[in-house]
Amino acid sequence: MELNSDDQHETDRAAAAAYARCVAIGTAIALALIVVELIAYVSGTLSPYVPLRDLPGLWSLPMKDYLAAARVPAGWGWVALASKGDYVNFIGIAFLASITIACYVAALRRFVARRDRVYAALAAAQLLVLLAAASGLLNSIAGG
Repeated sequence: MELNSDDQHETDRAAAAAYARCVAIGTAIALALIVVELIAYVSGTLSPYVPLRDLPGLWSLPMKDYLAAARVPAGWGWVALASKGDYVNFIGIAFLASITIACYVAALRRFVARRDRVYAALAAAQLLVLLAAASGLLNSIAGG
């Protein structure tokens, strides 16, 4: 299907608008989730993993020492602690960080459906980079 310049611009605007709607909705949901998680933590509804009385002594430590002293896992290890008040907020943050990925998936589907190979390839490449970064793969390759 060959599009003239005006049709292409309209299609591009529609794709950009759909992406922006996806980001706006996802961000609103994530921020609401983060507020609920913060209230659960501050109110004491969820007990913290690292006791509040220990925090002042731990804050001044280098990250590696902090993780060891607090017995805190690195990377995606926080998932096992997500029921604790000081880690539940990571759920909302991870959701917020994943919005771009979800919106790129929606955009990729749209590009594939309209057989726009260039945009589809670009969206797929961006998705691969985002997923590799989120997985920690890039950090392990870099030796971190």
